[in-house]
Amino acid sequence: MDSIYIYGTQVPTLVPRLKSLLFDWFFILMCLIIVFVLNTIFILFILGEMPQYTSVESQLIATFFSVVPIIIIFSVMEGSPPYASFGKRRTRLMVVYRGNSLRGSLVRNTMKFLPWQFGHMSTISGMYHGFDTAFYFFFYALSMTLMIVYILMVIIRKDHRHLGDILAGSTVVKSRE
Repeated sequence: MDSIYIYGTQVPTLVPRLKSLLFDWFFILMCLIIVFVLNTIFILFILGEMPQYTSVESQLIATFFSVVPIIIIFSVMEGSPPYASFGKRRTRLMVVYRGNSLRGSLVRNTMKFLPWQFGHMSTISGMYHGFDTAFYFFFYALSMTLMIVYILMVIIRKDHRHLGDILAGSTVVKSRE
């Protein structure tokens, strides 16, 4: 049997989940390209030169111009009809929630993108303070550990739920369309 039933719908196999992830990565890449272009225009035409950022300013920029907007975009897409990110729509998947879908989606996507944020934190810290500091090692290890745990959970669990899904009370299922 290639899928199990949850909430009266089928849990997809890994192939559609991976295709969905690939489409979502392209979507995120396009969002980041737009941010980069807008930032470049702002720097060139408004500021006139590249500003010198502190470590804290770089952390805040990375957080509020990449991670937070992506969490919000994905939370809105997956927390309201049709309850699917760009990639899930393309692969006919959707997210179902046990409780409030917007709250669950915010929890799910915050957890899903947390390794990315920790990766930013470690890399920026390494660039400013060296790649041999405790801060760098801690957040790098945390980022990689969470990413590996999420991937293994999706591969090993029969319902393919990762930590974010468990905390949010959500499951990715085949769309009824």
